[in-house]
Amino acid sequence: MRLAAPLRPHTFLLLGLLGCSGDPSGLSTGNLRVTVLGLPAGTAATVTVSGPDGFSQSVTATQTFSQITPGTYTITASAVTANSSAYTPTPGTQTIGVAAGTAVASATVSYSHEAGALTVTINGLGSASTAAVTVTGPGYSQEVPASTTLQNLTPGTYTVSARDTTATGGTPHTASPSSQSVGVLPNATASASVTYAPPAADGTVNLQIAGMYLTQSAQTFSGSVPLVKDRDGYLRVFVVASRTNAAVASVKVRFFNGLIPVDSATISGPVPVPTTADESSLSYSWNVAVPGSRIQPNLRIQAEVDPAGTVVETDETDNVYPAPDPLTLDVRTVPAVDVTFVPVIQLGMPVARRVPGNVTNANTPQFVSQTRKMHPVSAINSVVHADYTTTTTDTLQALNANQAWTTILGEIDALRIAENSARYYYGVARVSYPSGVAGVAYVSNASIGGRAALGWDNAGTAGIIAAHELGHNWARRHSPCGGPSDVDGAYPHSDGTTGNYGLDVAAQALQPPSSKDVMGYCDPKWISDYTYRGVMNYLLNPSPPIMSVTGSAVQPVLLVWGYIRNGLPVLEPAFQLNTRPSVPAHSGPYTLSGHASDGATLFRFSFAPNPVADAIVDQQNFAFAVPLTSDRAARLASIRVAGTGGTYERSSPTGTSPSGAVQASAVEARRVAGGGLRLRWDARAHPMVMVRDPGTGQVLTFARGGQVELSTSKPQLDVILSDGVRSRTRRMRVAP
Repeated sequence: MRLAAPLRPHTFLLLGLLGCSGDPSGLSTGNLRVTVLGLPAGTAATVTVSGPDGFSQSVTATQTFSQITPGTYTITASAVTANSSAYTPTPGTQTIGVAAGTAVASATVSYSHEAGALTVTINGLGSASTAAVTVTGPGYSQEVPASTTLQNLTPGTYTVSARDTTATGGTPHTASPSSQSVGVLPNATASASVTYAPPAADGTVNLQIAGMYLTQSAQTFSGSVPLVKDRDGYLRVFVVASRTNAAVASVKVRFFNGLIPVDSATISGPVPVPTTADESSLSYSWNVAVPGSRIQPNLRIQAEVDPAGTVVETDETDNVYPAPDPLTLDVRTVPAVDVTFVPVIQLGMPVARRVPGNVTNANTPQFVSQTRKMHPVSAINSVVHADYTTTTTDTLQALNANQAWTTILGEIDALRIAENSARYYYGVARVSYPSGVAGVAYVSNASIGGRAALGWDNAGTAGIIAAHELGHNWARRHSPCGGPSDVDGAYPHSDGTTGNYGLDVAAQALQPPSSKDVMGYCDPKWISDYTYRGVMNYLLNPSPPIMSVTGSAVQPVLLVWGYIRNGLPVLEPAFQLNTRPSVPAHSGPYTLSGHASDGATLFRFSFAPNPVADAIVDQQNFAFAVPLTSDRAARLASIRVAGTGGTYERSSPTGTSPSGAVQASAVEARRVAGGGLRLRWDARAHPMVMVRDPGTGQVLTFARGGQVELSTSKPQLDVILSDGVRSRTRRMRVAP
């Protein structure tokens, strides 16, 4: 916001004389308006107004000065730069007289743009042929088919790019130079020339292979990105000629398992052969699809241009690439990714919109398609969980939606641990807005692995959101585009672009290096080789999401979970379960402990919580299955989490009873219209209940508030009622 300059104070001397009308006489101030024209919106002028009594004010836009001392004022204007262009003021200096009274003196400063010109001369094509030349510069792009002078150009550096073309009669011509930079100065005409040459005669051209690479999504020209075993790929071979030509050349590609030849393919390419390697179009290279069955460890490839010798060359000995031995490719065995999609029902939504996130066995391909295309995965095995109902009162559409996202994410992770699963759990929720928060996820790092994420079910973008959030689970932070938090400082491109050509192999669609990396917030998205390598390295050696105890045998445990929000720790109600234990693999800044009523410590360990990506609220979550024998569980009276932000403790109201048993209050489960059921309980005695399908063990809800409606049609349920520290399980039959 620009603040207007304060008015200069003035002193007025009243002599006490009155005119005939009785009004004060001797008015001694005037007014001056300075008008500024010709600058782009938002550009500040550089104008100074000076005058009597030491008056001096800067003017950046049109402004009126009132009640100033009458006299002669000088307006001085200087040149300014906007959008890489210089703007000159006219006049540079002027004087204006300001008289006493109500009249307004006026002065105008007009800025004008200093333009330049560029003459482009095309040689070698004649008047009947069209050149393929493009001129680009500051805010400018223009095709140039013939010699011309481009006028009214903003001063700066311009690039003249020239492509090969076909002259009248069908003869290919090569442009030289293919690219050049020209400086355009104000009030001057720069020049550039492009010369086209016809093809060489047979025997005066040489063909070579400048490079080749096999890509499955992201790749560099040198082919340095590792490949995934059993995943389809696409081979590009780049043949170049020593000069302009009319050659028609094929390439033979040979595939080896180690040193043993296993297959070959002869492929055609561009006519004529290009003089430089160019990745910008698939039509500029010799290409062949390579099935995943061929992409195995020990794969080696060698290519030969013009294997039949149909093109007469100056050198026939340099047509094999690489020579003398085939190229050994880095093929790695990446394990399949197992994902459980969890449809989320938000009980806080209006009844008409209490529907699960739209993910089914039939439509899971729309959620995994982008992940399959971009990320280095060999296979994705997806299943759909039973509907999960959250009773969080802050829905994903609310003003505090970011808190709801992180809360539900914690519930998804807790049910994964309760269900004893090493799969990735991806919650899918319905939202009512078209843009905004679309997903959150845990960010794995060297010490802790996150296997939970949550995204919306928007059919148009659900797949790319899943690819982004799963990337976080695979230890990727944000790339720098669109203003995300927690940006990866090692990302190699400051604008968040991928920086290399990518390929959608299934569609054989080239992705330019200007595409934005999938871990940023900008579009259009593809995956960079940097992100691709990072995901592959993680999948080959993932961080431990848990540390299993005592051989990972199923045993009595206590599910202890919660979050750190804005630095303050909170414990959710705990549950006693039978599952495989999981405790932190590494220590951290927070301590979790359980205590008996006599003060004895029953368990204690330190941990680092899971960081949450893409949520604005500052929150980290945690969930553990702490091994706890039945006799120690009976003694448990309180659970405590402590860290730099404070301490949070839950105490059991039955912790001092002789039996240590949780007394379950009345619980009622009844069928409701539509086939679902309503569960009621005493929320004062049991702040949370977990409901499980007794047949599958799947968690259907972590419910708060004393009442929940579930979409299940099962005739009976397991209800685990927590008093905050301990719990009791009841198998209940649903009443009609």
